[in-house]
Amino acid sequence: MKQVFIITVLILLTTNVFSQSLEERAATRACNCLQKLKSIPDEKYTRCISTALTETIGDDHNTNDLKTIGTVTGIKGVIRKIDSIVLDRRCVVYTKEKLDNLKKEYYANSPNAEVNNSFIIGNDFLRKEKYDMAIKSYLKAFKADTMCVPVIDNLALCYRKKGDNDNAIKYYTKSLSIYAEGDYALQNIGVAYTEISEYSKSNQYYKKLTLLYPSNAEGYFGLGKNYLLLSDYENALENIFTAHKIYLNEKSDYSKDTEKLMSIIYQSMKKINKLEEFNKVANRIGLKIK
Repeated sequence: MKQVFIITVLILLTTNVFSQSLEERAATRACNCLQKLKSIPDEKYTRCISTALTETIGDDHNTNDLKTIGTVTGIKGVIRKIDSIVLDRRCVVYTKEKLDNLKKEYYANSPNAEVNNSFIIGNDFLRKEKYDMAIKSYLKAFKADTMCVPVIDNLALCYRKKGDNDNAIKYYTKSLSIYAEGDYALQNIGVAYTEISEYSKSNQYYKKLTLLYPSNAEGYFGLGKNYLLLSDYENALENIFTAHKIYLNEKSDYSKDTEKLMSIIYQSMKKINKLEEFNKVANRIGLKIK
């Protein structure tokens, strides 16, 4: 009986390991590697992820994993997913320098002159709000270079401006599959999901935006509005107030919008007899009630 129990446990453990994706298993190893480092320059960060991937494939002997990384595109896709999981687990803090370098890398001009020309033409149409013509130019550029993030982001923006959130989400998702830390795509895919009332999905992107860019008010503002729409007033108040402080520091007119939202939250909580909860949150975050 004891032997049967041990075999059962081993089977359960093995099943649990393989129920996770290759990327998830590799991310766990990468996190262990990264947490041992005192500092994480780019080369050490990359080495932790690539070593974790190699060891995971070597130890598991999973034929499906070998198929996944059978091409250069496949390997790059897997590494980006591992990187995204590592970020979500907060295994490593992204420095401003790292984020700036990533933006320079992914927002560089395409090596294809035709792509850059079509992008410039598309931008001109976008400024004139001729979205159909802009989309036509951006699609021409995209077909010539499917990895050019600025083209993809502006293409998605045009669709969102036209109210076509399905296509907007499609292209923002494509952008994030290439450049997972893109603040522009993270913010705007959040907006697109909010516009189709998928608030929880939208919040996933806003949370990532606040994690990567804590001084960017837009992530907190988006979260606050979504929580308000979900009647989660306490979380709404905390996020809106965080955005409000950033806007005030930037001397932005958007601080007027956050003031209005905080007033709406106050009135909403007062209506359902939750002013005590409002005051507790206000005191905790340092919001002074006049």
